Amino acid sequence: MSFLSLLRRPARRPPGEERHGFTMVEVLTVMMVMGTLVRMAVPSFHDVLVRARAAEVIGDFETVRVAVLSYHADHHQWPADGYTGQVPPGLGEYLPANFSFEGAGYSLDWENWVLPAGLPQDPDARGILAVSVVTEDRELGYALGDILGGGMAHYTLGDAYTFVIERR
Repeated sequence: MSFLSLLRRPARRPPGEERHGFTMVEVLTVMMVMGTLVRMAVPSFHDVLVRARAAEVIGDFETVRVAVLSYHADHHQWPADGYTGQVPPGLGEYLPANFSFEGAGYSLDWENWVLPAGLPQDPDARGILAVSVVTEDRELGYALGDILGGGMAHYTLGDAYTFVIERR
């Protein structure tokens, strides 16, 4: 039996005889349609996963921001600059129990930068308060910039994505 004979339409069957199975053309058509659907769905699913991880990071970012503002309201000063992945001294009591500055594939870093000469465009600014997200996952960093960056000043340097909470 040749390949072309498989592609030809089967001969008419006598009435009452049942047809069993599928023709090669039907099988190939279904496989092409399924392949096209999978090629369209996989990138979309990947984007959804990246944005979900970004939402998790933003939740942690907001938790730190609220804790820092509460700390400032109680102590009338800002927490000292911390190390990447470590809770700054004194801030732990304002964070939820078991909160960590280390997440799956990222670390948080509280920034309290003192600027004695101010900023070039704003010499009166004496400091910047920010939270940096340090990650090697560029897609995650770009998603954070897309979501948070619209209304918030942010800086990117290497694998650190820094989002400004306040200038002082």
